[in-house]
Amino acid sequence: MKSKISLAILTTILIGGILFFTTYFAYEESDEFYNFPIPKNAQLLSGNENVAIYNWSKATEENGIPFVYEIIIKSKGWRNVGREGASTYYEKEGHIIDLISQTDELTIIAK
Repeated sequence: MKSKISLAILTTILIGGILFFTTYFAYEESDEFYNFPIPKNAQLLSGNENVAIYNWSKATEENGIPFVYEIIIKSKGWRNVGREGASTYYEKEGHIIDLISQTDELTIIAK
């Protein structure tokens, strides 16, 4: 009985660890936007030094960004400082990022 419980706990930890790392490493920090995390599978459509527009199928205007992405942003030290329509503002060390989530499109603006 003890070995079955130990095996179940070990399996749960292993599966949880795999899910955590695959989710955590699905985002990369952008040097252009003060190390704000960007989804690796988002395709850059256009941008300049202060704005980047990405095609990302998980973005919606109605629901915003996925909950996992919010967790990643917070884990990187960014805090939510406000929301207005499709825009969500994040702040870290005096830098402000305006994250706009629209259907299949993610816009990042450095303020």
